[in-house]
Amino acid sequence: MVNWAFFVRGLEPSFVGNALAIRMAETQRVVAIGQNVSLIRSPSQLPFHKRVSQPPTTSIGAYYRPIHFPVRVPIAGTACERLNISLFRREMGQLLPDRPNIVCYDSPKQHSLIGVLREDLTVYYVTDDLTVTVQGTPIQGEWEMEQRLLNRVHLIVCINGSLAEKMRERTVHLGQIPIHVVPNFYDERVFDPKITHPEPQPLRRVPRPRILVAGHISERIDWEGIITASRLKPEWSWVFLGRVADPGMEERVGWLEGRGTLMAGVPFTEVPAWIQHSDVCAVPYRLNPFTLASDPLKAPEYLAMGAATLSTRIPALARFEEAVYWVGEGNGESYARALDRVAQQSGNNRLGMLRRRAAAPDSLAARADQFRTIILEYLKPPLSEQKEFFRAHRSAGG
Repeated sequence: MVNWAFFVRGLEPSFVGNALAIRMAETQRVVAIGQNVSLIRSPSQLPFHKRVSQPPTTSIGAYYRPIHFPVRVPIAGTACERLNISLFRREMGQLLPDRPNIVCYDSPKQHSLIGVLREDLTVYYVTDDLTVTVQGTPIQGEWEMEQRLLNRVHLIVCINGSLAEKMRERTVHLGQIPIHVVPNFYDERVFDPKITHPEPQPLRRVPRPRILVAGHISERIDWEGIITASRLKPEWSWVFLGRVADPGMEERVGWLEGRGTLMAGVPFTEVPAWIQHSDVCAVPYRLNPFTLASDPLKAPEYLAMGAATLSTRIPALARFEEAVYWVGEGNGESYARALDRVAQQSGNNRLGMLRRRAAAPDSLAARADQFRTIILEYLKPPLSEQKEFFRAHRSAGG
């Protein structure tokens, strides 16, 4: 029996690392760990009784929040951290008693946890370039934390080739760490075009035709292109569905002069209804170091539903070439031309089939199987040989 543990940035099903853990838990023993053991970033997010660890009850698909004592207590913080790790290791030993253990990390901030579970195989699962903001500017201290993590992992899995190339550049001094690409995915059980959804009540007051932009509402959005397009095509309504991630977004939507509507985020299981009752869906991102290394999961989600999808030229989405209406960043005229094509081709069932076919390889079932197969290849040799393999690769760089 192989144990899998995922340290994930968030326990919501829409988080890529957690979605992968949930699906793999159906056939594997998996624990998704949603908080750094030694750090409470936002205590207000959890009531006290949920911040106190409870004895684990199951090892199949378990969610675990290993938070014991805050470490930002003056003087006593270091002792609290040591106690946290001791308690955490004991409880994970109960939850994952068999070996080998495979542990996956998805954030540079988790570097201090490597080795806590005495794992046999350590994987860095890279879903974004977390060393920069969504605007593409460096985040102080994040690159250094990622280097500490890279110094200790056995292999790296990225969701696109751009991230893989960045990881090669950042690990060149460490030797030949194996780097693999497993593209982003959509949950085929949720984004199923065969399911008919009622029109969401808040959407009914928005006139058609509608353009849906789902996901975090932030500065990564190509506001310049959208604002110009809204003036060129005033008959189209823009719907922004998601959590406001940056200040000033309400003002940005206001620049659309009544042609834009900002909606609060909904559970991702409700997003298909919004897609189904929109006329086109969009991934209108600016092109900067963050987005150029991203693989927006909204694209395969839209396409899996058969929705007309427009997007700026994000490299990872090139695999959907024929199924997407491509627009230029900041080029409102290209948006307007794409919307004209969407209107002309409305009702073409063949195009809906083409889009669904383009997204099919990116189902969560397929990507989870690909991820599992890649990782388990490294456990095929006897464990002593496997460890020697990684040791040889790491020493080659130093």
